[in-house]
Amino acid sequence: MDDDAIVALATPPGRAGIAVIRISGSQSESIVRKIIGPLPAELEARRSYHGFIHHETRRIDECLAVIFKAPRSYSGEDMAEISLHSNLFVVEEVIGLICACGARPALPGEFTFRAFKNGKLDLLQAEAVNDLIQANSRAGALMQFNNLEGRLSKTVVALRAALVQAAIQIETRIEFAEDQHIEATETAGDLAAAAGALEKILGQSRFNEILNQGLHVVIAGRVNVGKSSLFNALLLKERSIISALPGTTRDYIQENLVLDGFPFHVTDMAGIRAGSGDDIEKQGMELSLAKIAQADAVLFMVDASLPLAETDMQIYKLLAAKKRLLLANKSDKALADIVKSVKDAFPEETVHLISAKNGDNLDVAVNFMKSLLRQMPEACGQTVVNFRQKILLEKLLEKIKRIEQMQIEGLEATEVVAEEIRQGVSLIGELTGTIAPGDILQGVFAKFCIGK
Repeated sequence: MDDDAIVALATPPGRAGIAVIRISGSQSESIVRKIIGPLPAELEARRSYHGFIHHETRRIDECLAVIFKAPRSYSGEDMAEISLHSNLFVVEEVIGLICACGARPALPGEFTFRAFKNGKLDLLQAEAVNDLIQANSRAGALMQFNNLEGRLSKTVVALRAALVQAAIQIETRIEFAEDQHIEATETAGDLAAAAGALEKILGQSRFNEILNQGLHVVIAGRVNVGKSSLFNALLLKERSIISALPGTTRDYIQENLVLDGFPFHVTDMAGIRAGSGDDIEKQGMELSLAKIAQADAVLFMVDASLPLAETDMQIYKLLAAKKRLLLANKSDKALADIVKSVKDAFPEETVHLISAKNGDNLDVAVNFMKSLLRQMPEACGQTVVNFRQKILLEKLLEKIKRIEQMQIEGLEATEVVAEEIRQGVSLIGELTGTIAPGDILQGVFAKFCIGK
C-alpha cells in the first residue's frame, strides 16, 4: 500500500477552542520538525511537545504536537497530531504548509482505510467507526461502540469457523466415500448453530433502523383538535404554526426527539376532515393517511370541548392495527358529558385528558412513547448491523438453509454442498473485508468524513 503522507483536520471546521490536524505516513515526524519548533533531538512517542508553528521566520500559531510510532497508532503507520487554535484561516494555512512539506490531503475515511489495510481492525469494525460518529442517539452510539470493540466481528468469525468445520467434514467424506468409519455426526449441528446465530442478528435489524431513524410516532386527529400544540409541547419549541383557524397545518411537519437515549421521529399531521376543500388540503390529508399507515405508533387526539364527529370514528378505524394512545385535548375547556361520550365511543381505550396548550398531563404521552421501547426487549441485543451487512447476512442465512435442505434430501457429501459452503465462507470474507472487492471497499470508506 502507498506510504505517502496524508493530512486532514480531525475536528469539525470552524471557530472553537482547539483544532486537531492529523498526519499519517512515514514522513510524519519529519514534517512536524519542518514546521514546528523548538523540539528536542529525540521525540518520544505518545508524549505532547509544546512549540510554535512557523513559516520561514514568521510564527503562525502556538501548538502541542504528539507523534505515534507504527504499529502503535490509529492507522498502524507513523502518525502525528497537532493541536492548535481552531481558526479556519490558521488551520488552512497550516495544512497548506504540511502539504508543501510532502503530504497530500487525505481522502474521506483514508486514515481508517489504512488502519484496515494494516490489520488494526476489520471491515466490520471500520464501518462501526463511521456508524458511531453518525449515531443519532446515545443507545445507538453504545451499540456501535460494541461493534468497534469487535463484538459483531467475533460472532462472524465463529460463523466462519463453523462453516469451515462443516466443509472439512464434507470434503473428507467426499474423499473417503467408502470409509464406513467417517460419519456425518457434527455437520448438521454446526450449520444449525450458525443459522440460529444469523437469525438472532437479523432479528435485531429492525432495532438498528430505530437507532438510526427513530420510532415513527404520528399525532393524528381531525382538524383543530390541538395536534400542533401537542407537537410543539413535546419538542419544547415552536415548530408548528398554531391558529384557531381549522386546518392551519395543511401538510405534515417532522422533528426528531430523544427519550431515554432513543430517537423518536414525531410527525404533526394535517387535520383530517370529511369533504375537504381545495386540492392542496386534499393532498395534505392523503399524506396524513400514508404517514399513519407507516407509523410505529399513533397519538390519537380528540377534542374534549366539542362533540365527537364522524371523522373521529373514521380516523380511529384506521388505527385498529396500531399501537395508540387516546388523548382528549383541551381539558381546561372539557365538558363532562362530552368526556363521557368519548369513553363510551371508545370502550377499549383509556381516555387521557390533557391540555396541550397549558402543558397539563402531557407526561402521559411521553411515558407512552417510552413504553414502546420496553415492548422490544429482544431487540435490545448486543449487536446491530447496517444495510450492507444485513444484505450479506441474509444471503449467508439463505445459503445455510439451502445446505440444510440438501442434507435432508440426502445430498450431504456432494461437491454441490461443498461449493455452497465455500460460497458461504466467501460471503463472510466480504463481511469482514478479507476478500472484499475494491469497489466495495471504496464505497464503504467514501461515506466517512475527511480526517477519519
